[in-house]
Amino acid sequence: MSASPPPEGSAATALARYWERVARAHAATDPLGAVCYPAAPSWLNRFFARSQLRAVEFMLRDVNLSDMRCLDVGCGSGRWSRWFAARGARVTGIDPTVEMLAVARASSPGLDLQRMSATAIDLPNESFDLVLAVTVIQHLLPEEQEVAVREMCRVLRPGGRLFVLDLIDRHDTGAVVYPRPPAGWIALYARHGLSLERFRGQEWVPLFRVLQFLQSSRKGAAALGSDPSAPSLFERLAKIPGAFAPLWPIVKLSEVLEPLCERALPGTWARHGCFLLRKSHPGIEA
Repeated sequence: MSASPPPEGSAATALARYWERVARAHAATDPLGAVCYPAAPSWLNRFFARSQLRAVEFMLRDVNLSDMRCLDVGCGSGRWSRWFAARGARVTGIDPTVEMLAVARASSPGLDLQRMSATAIDLPNESFDLVLAVTVIQHLLPEEQEVAVREMCRVLRPGGRLFVLDLIDRHDTGAVVYPRPPAGWIALYARHGLSLERFRGQEWVPLFRVLQFLQSSRKGAAALGSDPSAPSLFERLAKIPGAFAPLWPIVKLSEVLEPLCERALPGTWARHGCFLLRKSHPGIEA
């Protein structure tokens, strides 16, 4: 199957070929895996998805979403669009990949789902009360992150909120991620008129991080840099019988450890950070 063309009126981002390939390979059969860890067992992706859900519920616990105009940037299969819509929000979801949008439309009837990139949001200025992007901006090059943030802030009304969840672990060896420390993400959004209201760490997974440290290699990142459509680590492991079996006990133990880490450890020690920010009104400093 040939690659899908980039969204009309939008230049493709550096990793567009990677996400298009992942969507073609996994969206129809494993929508959660396509936006988490492609080809990983469903029990592993569900573990990470539950951790994200706890963080989202905590961060937005006192935000009344009823009748709020929300933009879900990088909506993927629509899981967050559906979550917000179920709480009364009027949601628009955008994603650059045809296959992911097809899955989202099939499972999210009635939602406004459109094809466009985070770096070229073809929607009116100041048209949303809340903009969200969950593990999306981390997959853009630093210069692309700047463009995406400018676009998200442009469509957010003054006084509106932006919720983002992105990688803050600068030691992560992932080949398709570009993390920033918490202060770096906050400064990026401050340049576009947003101020931090709330921060929380997400996903400590100490056992996984030890395993990652012991097995880390830059070869995968270097290979992907020359071929954005290259298979991910999990996709390569999926071809090895029993390769994920050692992770099963780690996941089960992490299900106990993770809530404890959430309560006891500093948020800056987590792998990801959740940021709730507010756009300043004209004439009012952020």
